[in-house]
Amino acid sequence: MAENIVIDEPTLIGLRNKYQGLLDDIDTRMTDYQWGTNPDSRLSLGDEFTLRLGGADFVEAVGLAKDLGKIREKLAGRVDSTYSDATNLRWGLEYLLQDTDAVEHLTTMSAQEFQSFIPVSTTSATEGSGGQTGS
Repeated sequence: MAENIVIDEPTLIGLRNKYQGLLDDIDTRMTDYQWGTNPDSRLSLGDEFTLRLGGADFVEAVGLAKDLGKIREKLAGRVDSTYSDATNLRWGLEYLLQDTDAVEHLTTMSAQEFQSFIPVSTTSATEGSGGQTGS
C-alpha cells in the first residue's frame, strides 16, 4: 500500500533546507581549486581546462583535449541548469512558507466565523431590476 504524501510546514522547511544545501554544494564545487604548486595549476569547472598533452602534431592528445572540453561544457551546463532549478524551488518554498505564516491565523477560525464571510443573499445586476434603462 502506498504511503500518504504529507505536505506540512516541517516537510516544506526540510525541502527548502535540502535545496539550500544543494546550492551550497554547487557553489563549493564551482570555485577555483589549486591542484598543484604551479601558479597556473588552478582548475574550475566553469572555465576551460588547460591541458598539456604534447605538441600540436600529437593528434590523439588534441582530440582528447577537445573531447574533454566538450564534456566539461555539457557538465557545466547541467550544473548551471540544476542551480537555476534548485534556486527557483528554494525561493518558491521560502515564499510559500512566508505566505502561509501570513494567513495562518485564518485557519483557526470556527465554521461559524468562516461563514460570516459568505454572503447569504445577493442582489441581481441584470436589466429590469428596478434601475433605469437610459431611454
